[in-house]
Amino acid sequence: MSTKLDFEHYNEWIASISQLESPAFVQGLMIGQLCADTSLTEAQWLKQFLVEAGITKIKERWLQDLHQLYEHTLLGLNSDTLELELFLPDDTSTLSQRVNHLALWAEGVLHGLGLGQLPELNQELTELIQDLSELAMVEPPENVDDMAEEQYMQLYEFARLAAMMFYDQLHPMATKAPTKVASESVVTLH
Repeated sequence: MSTKLDFEHYNEWIASISQLESPAFVQGLMIGQLCADTSLTEAQWLKQFLVEAGITKIKERWLQDLHQLYEHTLLGLNSDTLELELFLPDDTSTLSQRVNHLALWAEGVLHGLGLGQLPELNQELTELIQDLSELAMVEPPENVDDMAEEQYMQLYEFARLAAMMFYDQLHPMATKAPTKVASESVVTLH
C-alpha cells in the first residue's frame, strides 16, 4: 500500500475547522459516502465534503491532503489483501484518544451512509449499521490494561472489516483503482 498518512498533520489543519471533529471522522464520512454511492467520483466527494463541512475557502495543500486521504482510502477499500487502514492516532497516543477517534470514525461512516442513496440493505448490512451505531457511542475504559488494549484492537479490526464488507457488498463490480480528480455484536470498553 502507499505511504502511511500522518494523522497529526491532518489533525492540525482539521482542528481549525469547527465543523470537523477529527481526521478519523473525515475518513469515516468518506467511506460511508463511497459505500452509499457507487458512482461517486473524487471531485463529487470533495464538493459534498466541502458543503457538508461548511467550508467556503480551502488551502491548496489541504486539497492535496484530502486527495491523498481519498486515494489512500479507496485503494484500501479495493484491496484484494484487506489492506484498508483506518485513519486513527497511532499506538503512541493514549488508549482514550484512540477509542475516542475510533468512535468518531464510526460516527463519520454512519453520517456518510446517511448522505447517500442506499439500496435496500440485507440483514447483515443492517446489523452492521446497528453495530457501528454502538461503536460510535463507545467510551474509553477507566482502567487501561492489556485487556483494554486487546478490546480496542478487536474494535479496530471489526470496524475495518465492517467498512470493507459494506463496500464490497454495495460495489460488487468496483474497479481496483481510485478515480482521479475530475476538473470539475460489538465489544465495548468500560
